Amino acid sequence: MTNTLIRQLVKPFSNTGHSTRFLATREVLVLFTTYLVYSISKNLIDATPILRAFGNAWSLVALEKQLGIAHEATIQVWASAYSMGFMTFLAYFYSVGLWVALLGSAAFLFIHNRRLYWSLRNIYIVTMISAVVVFAFYPLAPPRMLPGYGMADVAKMIGLIPEAGSRSFFGYNEFAAMPSLHIAWSSLITLAWFRLSWRWAKIGSSIFLAMMTLAVIATANHYVLDVVGGALLLVFAMWIVGLPASLKNLMRDRDLRDLRELMRGWPQPFPETGFRVGYHRNYTPQYAAVHSAAPASGPFGDSSWRILS
Repeated sequence: MTNTLIRQLVKPFSNTGHSTRFLATREVLVLFTTYLVYSISKNLIDATPILRAFGNAWSLVALEKQLGIAHEATIQVWASAYSMGFMTFLAYFYSVGLWVALLGSAAFLFIHNRRLYWSLRNIYIVTMISAVVVFAFYPLAPPRMLPGYGMADVAKMIGLIPEAGSRSFFGYNEFAAMPSLHIAWSSLITLAWFRLSWRWAKIGSSIFLAMMTLAVIATANHYVLDVVGGALLLVFAMWIVGLPASLKNLMRDRDLRDLRELMRGWPQPFPETGFRVGYHRNYTPQYAAVHSAAPASGPFGDSSWRILS
């Protein structure tokens, strides 16, 4: 019975024909493992970089004021004045909406547009790896944690954020505001649906991105510059994912025959048979024809660099 159970568990992974079931199982494991490693890594780097996180936050606020874009509190006041129910919706949209859209889009594209799915999956993974590096060197406290900045912690008020003592090892990093992965991944979803030819998909994904941009700021989880950072992170990830293909195309389109011929005639740093007395390491018939009649000019004029006995 045990052997039968093991065979059933291993069967999806031993399918060398790359069936849909095999690929789907593999993708679930890849995405789950990647996010698990991401969650652990961003908490292992520096669990409580409080001083740096708050120092960076006030420096970022000062920069936004100089740029004239420090409007996080104004946006939250406008959203809460419209309706407290609307603020609650934005908080849930921020916490749950991204994952529903991300997983739903991944499943749909995996079934209907496999090639587009592979590209977006790779971009998604690169954004996580890159974000962990940024979180390590630039911890940033979100606006909801800044005293005196005039922003309420909406998500905590309605119970979406656990108390400090109840956070698990796999929980979120509260000082990982820059860049905003919510914006990076929402933009990725929007780009994915824009690749399709359906007008309703383009309109819906655009509305989704606009709502997420509003939600990340109105709920006091991100600054305006965090939104910009999330967009730049996506551009960087797209460049990284497209780099191998670009290099491959470059190598394929170039005529490298001349380069290969040059490398064949390039002097070898060490002869294949090793050094021996009187052996010139760069000796070639062409070298002998050119330098055989060249006289030596003094005791150090021998340019053959022979190995002396």
